[in-house]
Amino acid sequence: MIEQPLAFLAATLALVLTPGPDQAYILGRTLSQGRTIGICSVLGVCSGAMLYILAAALGFAVIIRTSKLAYNILLYAGGAYLLFLGISALLSKEIFKPNGQVKNTSKGKAYIQGVLVNILNPKSALFFLAFVPQFMDPLAPNHFLVFITLGAVVVGIAIIWESFLVIFSHRLLSGFIRRPGVARFLNTFMGLIFIGLAIKLLFF
Repeated sequence: MIEQPLAFLAATLALVLTPGPDQAYILGRTLSQGRTIGICSVLGVCSGAMLYILAAALGFAVIIRTSKLAYNILLYAGGAYLLFLGISALLSKEIFKPNGQVKNTSKGKAYIQGVLVNILNPKSALFFLAFVPQFMDPLAPNHFLVFITLGAVVVGIAIIWESFLVIFSHRLLSGFIRRPGVARFLNTFMGLIFIGLAIKLLFF
């Protein structure tokens, strides 16, 4: 069913450990709004990835790859959403309070935003469509199940690694982010991350 399982695990680890837009987004959330929101963002981003795995397994990703209109709709929607998040962060008031509580962003809202950040990036679908089949047995009787299984392994490893990043970064910098005025800087930092991700998504 799975060809070269060790090569698949090695490639997945290399992929997950390589810094990318998802990790930048998650760390931005963690540093500006705390560990709980960071974990919710991890779960949201990875849930979005799992939705694209399902879509790719069902062949939806092929439609995105072959339909320029469908691809562009998702691409511009994703870029616009990231720009909205970035501008909102730049204009928002202090959201990380000295006692570590978060206001204005609930856990559910952070999760949904993480899902949207991922599913509004059509490159995610194309990535899974290109990556996963490399390790599938072409003679396997159930390609859908194998595709979902391999994709779930990628997402599971990503959840573990990104959760570690959230916990580590929060513990390392928890004293720093509670200093007066730092929250304003972190809001700006997070906003610039979102805007940078939008530019990268739309133009690179």
